[in-house]
Amino acid sequence: MEQHSLKQSGRIAGLDGLRAIAIVVIVLYHMFPATVRGGYLGVTLFFVLSGYLLAVMAMRAESAGGFKFGAFYLRRLRRIYPALLLTVGGTLLAMHLWFPDMLQGLQQEVLSVLLGWQNWRQIAVNASYFTRITNASPFTHLWSLAVEMQYYLVWPLLYLIYFAGKRRNREVDSIAVLFGLAAISILEMIILYQPGGDPSRVYYGTDTRVHALLIGSALGFLDLPRRRPLLESDGWTLFGICMPLLLAVVALADDRSPVSYYALIPLSAVLFSVTIALCSDSRLPFGRWLDWGPLSWLGQRSYEIYLVMYPVLALVQRWKPVENPALLALIEIGLMLVLASIVHLLAVPAAWAPRPGWKARSRFTRPALWITLAVVGLSAYVMAGVPMGNVDAALLEKELTQNRAQIERTIPTPEPPAETETPAETRTPVAANTVTMIGDSVMLGALPALQEAMPGCVVDAMTNRQVWDAIPVIDTLEANGQLGSTVVLALGTNGYFDYQQGQAVINRLGSERQIYWVTAYGENLWWQELSNEPIRAIARDNPNVQLIEWDAFAPDHEDWFYSDGIHLVEPGQQAYAGMIAEALGAAVPELESNP
Repeated sequence: MEQHSLKQSGRIAGLDGLRAIAIVVIVLYHMFPATVRGGYLGVTLFFVLSGYLLAVMAMRAESAGGFKFGAFYLRRLRRIYPALLLTVGGTLLAMHLWFPDMLQGLQQEVLSVLLGWQNWRQIAVNASYFTRITNASPFTHLWSLAVEMQYYLVWPLLYLIYFAGKRRNREVDSIAVLFGLAAISILEMIILYQPGGDPSRVYYGTDTRVHALLIGSALGFLDLPRRRPLLESDGWTLFGICMPLLLAVVALADDRSPVSYYALIPLSAVLFSVTIALCSDSRLPFGRWLDWGPLSWLGQRSYEIYLVMYPVLALVQRWKPVENPALLALIEIGLMLVLASIVHLLAVPAAWAPRPGWKARSRFTRPALWITLAVVGLSAYVMAGVPMGNVDAALLEKELTQNRAQIERTIPTPEPPAETETPAETRTPVAANTVTMIGDSVMLGALPALQEAMPGCVVDAMTNRQVWDAIPVIDTLEANGQLGSTVVLALGTNGYFDYQQGQAVINRLGSERQIYWVTAYGENLWWQELSNEPIRAIARDNPNVQLIEWDAFAPDHEDWFYSDGIHLVEPGQQAYAGMIAEALGAAVPELESNP
């Protein structure tokens, strides 16, 4: 997340500490998503801080001689791009040296990062932040930087609205415009969010996330310590209310929960704004508390830590230098801090500025410039030799499309039930000895092998299918008379889910069916265990549910997989189908005789 700088004379206490808290919870969220579920709210704190500092710096510039658009954009370019170019270029070179297959088809994503529209690209390709199949791209997290860069484009207009109101002594009205725009953004998030669907549109969208930046900017223009100074006792009261609420919000927030999009994300922006206001009041101690040395050090490097965070996690998880999870986490954190410190040293504006008394052209003698140019040049050369598309992915996509078309020819969409038909609780009788399989793209790829191993089985598999998509699929299969007495579920590859969501699927199938659940596996699937934990718990709690442990069967057979380490080439498809057929053999001995 891009970080703003203030001159030491105008430094606001506590802001570096807030940045440190934001980056720590974001890193922990990405490292331990099942434990630190609300850590993604650190992005909201960064947005509020950025909006706040934009307003504060604009007012200071106005007081010092006028807000100049050119100077504003030059400062932003100098602060954003040296670190961004070093990180992106260095990551591409590392991938080229150790994992060259990860570079295929990455050009468009790199371009979207550098041009500041990466969040909209994520939406366009439907690459869910929570259900991304592989860690092939180490730049997914930079969607938030794109949101800020787009905000910078409209910032001068927002400042002019504020300044015009201030000149007519209607400053508060101008600030109210920012709050009004923030309210519209929140309303968009609430309206566009679809429970049970992919939240990418509302999570990534500039229009749905800009409310945090607008609230921060409105707070900066309000300048509450000057306009409405608080008594120290009132500040403590407000702190005592705000902190427990913030802790509760972070504890309750879950990137999959509707309440996060309906309330918790906007509420966190408001609470973070109150926290910033308390820190910015020099008569209160909160900002001084957050100026603790280690927090300040982390906060000053928070932008660089944010940039290197996801590349480090993606590459180390691919590398897997050690098996011990705790030691692996320490290696990841250590690499983040070391690389962020190097990027910070090379990329801060002072590293590029001429030395005192030197002429402007002397900036070309600074090592930071030449190191950056070398990294960018080498990475551009590397990318020029990489195929524009991922050949492996193209073959897989063609195969999955053909298999899905075959499924759709055998599973018609049922007509909507008439009001006079049998009530919903009356179900179609179980089809004896029929095997029905419901899965995602891994099962979809293995369709021919499954049909060969178990003739007569009914398979309904689809790309990007989630656990919560299974119940409508079950309804359709049952309405068509294709829901058998034995059901195989292969869901969890596209994203983790909780016990309640998985149990709801089992409840819908009913206790009269024998159910098998295939565990998720992917060489670089970071949520693999987050999916498999509820699957195993459901199998323990339901006598009619058994496990088929693909995650134990597959890891020693790299030759079974496409380059993503998840989807299967023909030998893997045969092994996958054979594993399922063998698991079902004892329960369905007459399987091979089914028509």
